[in-house]
Amino acid sequence: MKLLDKISYWLDWIVRKFITIFLIVMTTILALQIIERSVFNGGYVWTDELSRFLMIALVFFGAAVAMRDNSHITVSVLEELKPSLSRWLAPAKWVVMLAYSVILVKYGIDTLDIVGPQQSPNMGLSMGVVYAILPVSGAIMIVHLIARIGKKPSSDNEVKE
Repeated sequence: MKLLDKISYWLDWIVRKFITIFLIVMTTILALQIIERSVFNGGYVWTDELSRFLMIALVFFGAAVAMRDNSHITVSVLEELKPSLSRWLAPAKWVVMLAYSVILVKYGIDTLDIVGPQQSPNMGLSMGVVYAILPVSGAIMIVHLIARIGKKPSSDNEVKE
């Protein structure tokens, strides 16, 4: 499991770098578009499309990061009412998250077959590139979940090297 922990750590590190880059690019092109529209009464047709694609990637990569950090939103009402329920609810929660990740990978790959030949209207980018985020983020989530099996909750946030 030590190898899987390191793989999970490095995947998380890489994904966080992509999130940072995507956020910087998205902010820059949206600011450029605002300046173009308000100052020059013009604009670029591709900025809206690219920012939408980057936002989609941010959401799915962010979900993968949250999976590793165990920072997804939870409803803890049942656990607070009866603390003994957490012993039973925790495995069920992990099974549901794993099932979601597997579905994301499976249907993401199936979707790539359909949208691969399509191109985005303004940028001419293959929609397969955009939709590839689904199986990639699902696979990263699966790696993070498997790496966390059998660990105590206190060690979820960081892998010690």
